[in-house]
Amino acid sequence: MKRRIYQLHSWLGLIAGLGLLVVGLTGSVLVFKEEIDRMIAPELVVIQDTSKPRLDHDRFLAKLQGELPDYKVAGWGKGPGPGSADAVYAIKVGENEGKMMYVDPTTGLPKNRDIDSNVTVSDWLLKLHYSFFADHAGELVVGIFGVMFCLLGITGVIIYRNFWKTLFQLRWKKSARMFFSDLHKMVGISSTVFNLILGITGAWWNLSHLIGHLIVQAPEPVVKTVERQWADNVSIEKLVADAKTRIPGYKANWISLPQEKNGDIMMFGSIENQSTLRSLYGSIIVFDGGTGALKSATPASEAGVGAQILDSFRPLHYGNFGGLPVKILWSLGGLAPAILALSGTFLWWKRKFR
Repeated sequence: MKRRIYQLHSWLGLIAGLGLLVVGLTGSVLVFKEEIDRMIAPELVVIQDTSKPRLDHDRFLAKLQGELPDYKVAGWGKGPGPGSADAVYAIKVGENEGKMMYVDPTTGLPKNRDIDSNVTVSDWLLKLHYSFFADHAGELVVGIFGVMFCLLGITGVIIYRNFWKTLFQLRWKKSARMFFSDLHKMVGISSTVFNLILGITGAWWNLSHLIGHLIVQAPEPVVKTVERQWADNVSIEKLVADAKTRIPGYKANWISLPQEKNGDIMMFGSIENQSTLRSLYGSIIVFDGGTGALKSATPASEAGVGAQILDSFRPLHYGNFGGLPVKILWSLGGLAPAILALSGTFLWWKRKFR
């Protein structure tokens, strides 16, 4: 039985090795996405004049939509920190999938007029990280790699079940095979829980999104007009203020605008002083776009157990719940798949051709 598990572990590693190497290295860098963007592309992600106040929600949307005659603003999220540009999801008329862009919240103007160039290096790395630039096919492959990563962790623990005896032993002065064997065991066992967290959360996002997109849900409707789809007497600014009274301490971090006449206006946000493992988007408030009436207000803490677990996936995967120390730890942990892929491939090669 152990031999079969060992063979399964080896084949899983060989099949997924290169993919896990790419996913691990890009993930390690993306832990510091916000900091990297501010350093490399401040012209896109940083507001030029931080002394100017934000436009109210209605003026912002009106101004931005006027600047995008061929695109419909479908979603809008506030920047991650003081002085940060907002993120906007816009869909071109005649299409059903859009693109993200950065917008100055003090002016309502896009940071780059060319929406195709409104991306940073880390946005490019993010797309590589979760889809290998292969759209839905890439999402499927990365999702399967996530499942395989979990199986690699489980089979590794079974193979090295007596790991505590020599876990931190690195035989530097012996052969390269012994050194890489010790390194592979040490990194794999010590990062098992961390790897399972990354594998489960990443696989769930990719595979559930893909299944929902291709099987469960109908295709997104094609955008036919840039005209607003909520009633003229409904103010987004007033709805945001109303949301704060419905859930005290509420902050709407992402607003989803209706794409059909009088559709729902949805807000995904956080609550002041919420639990560490709550995401910025787990508390959801829904308003009727035709009347402005409240349809539902669900704090993350009052959602079902399943919803709360899924909400914790975001901080657990990104490591953005404990400040700089946790980010450094998560970034170092992101190197584990790369180390395991390289050391495992070396060990396989040595065994096969010795």
